[in-house]
Amino acid sequence: MGFLNFIGYDKNGSINELPTTLNKGQLGTKDVTLSALGFNAPAWVAASSMSILYTISGHAAPLAILIAYFFPMLVIAISMVYLTREAPSAAGAFTFSAKFIHPNIATILGWSYVINCLAVAAMTAVIGAQYIQSLIPALNGIIVAKILGTVMLIVFLFVGLRGISITAKVAGIFLIFEIAVVVGLGILGILNPHVKDVSFTSLYSPSAAGGWSVIGPGVLYGMWMLANFDSTINFIEEAKHPVRTVQRSLLLVLSSAFVIYSVAAIGWQYAVPVEKLAAVAEGGNGGAIAAVANEYLPSTFSWFAIFVVITSSAAGLQISMTSGARTAYRMSQEGHIPAIFSSINKHKVPWLVSLIIILLAIGLVWFKPYSQLAFYYDVITITLVFNYLAIALSFIFAMFKRYGKGKALLISILPILSLFVLGYIGYTAGSTAWYIGVGIIITGILIIYGRGGMRSTNYSYSSIQEEAEVK
Repeated sequence: MGFLNFIGYDKNGSINELPTTLNKGQLGTKDVTLSALGFNAPAWVAASSMSILYTISGHAAPLAILIAYFFPMLVIAISMVYLTREAPSAAGAFTFSAKFIHPNIATILGWSYVINCLAVAAMTAVIGAQYIQSLIPALNGIIVAKILGTVMLIVFLFVGLRGISITAKVAGIFLIFEIAVVVGLGILGILNPHVKDVSFTSLYSPSAAGGWSVIGPGVLYGMWMLANFDSTINFIEEAKHPVRTVQRSLLLVLSSAFVIYSVAAIGWQYAVPVEKLAAVAEGGNGGAIAAVANEYLPSTFSWFAIFVVITSSAAGLQISMTSGARTAYRMSQEGHIPAIFSSINKHKVPWLVSLIIILLAIGLVWFKPYSQLAFYYDVITITLVFNYLAIALSFIFAMFKRYGKGKALLISILPILSLFVLGYIGYTAGSTAWYIGVGIIITGILIIYGRGGMRSTNYSYSSIQEEAEVK
């Protein structure tokens, strides 16, 4: 109980009103959890990343995921639980840094997150188009792929503009199907192993992977796989019990991703030799998912591995667009960007920023096709690093405002260590990611100077209480 009180868990759902013009009270914990997990795109991550994780950590891939879950991802999630109570709004790191660090830094971080969402929307459209072509060979061709990606973006723009409830339902349907396949194949491997020489203890043994020097890089990759749980914050202004719903969903999304990838990382080794899985090159054919599916499913169902990545891409596309639009909406509401960007339609959706995100994503689809996926990885990696650094720093600053230096430092030990881990990830991302990061910072600074004397307002739980008392 003391810990729950410390992190500000809204057990009774006492916060039912937030300052917003979005459609209030539409989403429950299940809706937010499924939607945010859709941003993680489990089937695509499993198809593209599991083989790389096996290459890095071998049999100990589940251990790398376990460590990444507890540190630093769970530390960041708990920090967000606290910050959500202190500064609840649909913008996450932007709002946290505006309250606890500095409004101008918040502008750069909000802009960075919108870029992240834009890159994810474009990347998932590119991936979805590639997999549609694999499923229907008659649609092959570079130009056709670009047209398919464009159509996906336009279709889910219209879905998103119809309202948050429809968006959440569609994302949930896609997600349930892909999880059933990814986890189901893992369970089949555990219950009916085709590889007999796998020892369960080796899955969680550093020595099986070649020592901690090998596990370390695997942990960093595991963090990438578990990322995007923080997108739950973008639904807070449309949730039935805003703070409690997001606090629950933060931990549920992260823990669900951990379970999904752990079951897959364990079970798939029992289905296919880990050396063979590590050698699988993802190229629009389902990657490691297809390799495992071929062991258990009839050839007539071989399309499953491709189809689930298409649904995964669709869910990731629409939730990334939704997340980016709500971050820009909140930035506009608080005066960091022009007021026009908080314009909503009759379904109370930020229509203008949604349209702009999709138009820019269409441009990326045409200029950065599937052959240039590395570009998207670089953009997403550096912007995620910015986002999580801001969350950890905001929590540390909040502790030093709340407590004396000694106690604040003690509480902040794990978040401080997280800063070093995140900084190392940013360092290892490479020069292209660094240049992109510098470009984001520079354009963010231009936004700050361009807005001139625009007013900056910070919503927080205390200000909401004060408004309620006045009323």
